[in-house]
Amino acid sequence: MAVIDTSARAIVDGTYRTRPLNSGGDADDILEGITAAARALGTDHGRQWAVAVPGPFDFVEGIAQYSDVGKFDALYGIDLRARLAAALAANAVSFTFVNDADAFALGEHAAGAARGLSRFCCVTLGTGVGSGWVVDGERTDGAAPGGELHLLEFEGQRIEARMSRRAIRAAYARRTRLAAAVPDVREIADLARSGDPVAREVLEDAFSYLGRALADPLSRFEAEALIVGGTIARSWDLLEPPLSAGLGRPGLPVIRAELSHEAPMIGAACAAEGALLDSQVF
Repeated sequence: MAVIDTSARAIVDGTYRTRPLNSGGDADDILEGITAAARALGTDHGRQWAVAVPGPFDFVEGIAQYSDVGKFDALYGIDLRARLAAALAANAVSFTFVNDADAFALGEHAAGAARGLSRFCCVTLGTGVGSGWVVDGERTDGAAPGGELHLLEFEGQRIEARMSRRAIRAAYARRTRLAAAVPDVREIADLARSGDPVAREVLEDAFSYLGRALADPLSRFEAEALIVGGTIARSWDLLEPPLSAGLGRPGLPVIRAELSHEAPMIGAACAAEGALLDSQVF
C-alpha cells in the first residue's frame, strides 16, 4: 500500500507499506491484514481509496466473487466496500475497485514501459496469465473475453494449461519423472541457464505457445506493443526470444515492464483519478 501523487504518477516518498497476507485465511484475517496496512498510512492523504484486486470480483459493487480459485475464497459474497469503509471509518463512495491486471497495465502506461503508447496489451505472468488492454490511457476489453486472456482457448485448451507457474512445473515434472520436490519456475530457469536441456525445452515450449496464442488477439486489437510483466518476466533472457518467435510479428515491440509493485498501485489511482482531490491511496 502507498499514498500516490496522481499528478506526479508516483508513490509519495516514505509511504510504501507491505505486510504478509494469507490469501487462504478466513475473511476476518484477510480484512484485518488489509486494514492494518491501510491504517499504517496515517491520515495525511486525500481519503480516497483505490484497491487493485484480482477477479472474479464485482468491481462496481465491491463484492468478492472468489469460489474455488485457490485464493481469497473466504471472501466470497462479502461486500468489501462496506467492510473496509467501516473498518477505516471512511465513506463507502471513496473506494474504487480495479482489476489488478488492468491496474498494472495502467501503471505501466502512466509511469513505466508503456509511456507514450496509445494502444497496447500488457500481460502479467506468474500464477497465471493476467492481461490489461489500454487505448488512450483507458482500459478496454481488447481482444479477449471480458478482457481476460486466461479465458481464451488456443490449440484446444485454456492458455493457462500451458503457460502458468503450475503448468511449467507440471511439464518439468512429467519430462523428468519427478514425483516430489519439483523445482519452481525460477529454479527451472536457473537450470536452463546451466545447460539443463529439459528445463530449456519446457520454458521454450511454454513461452512459444504463449506467443502463438497471443498472435491473433494482438493483431485484431492492432496493438502497438506487447508489455510483459510479472514474476516470470524476471527470466527475460529465456522468455523474450521464444515469445517473440511464437508471435511471428517482427515489427511488434515486445517490451519488459519497468515497474513491479508500483504499477498496480499507480494504475489503480489513475483509474480512479476522476474522484481524487490531491492524492490517492491504494
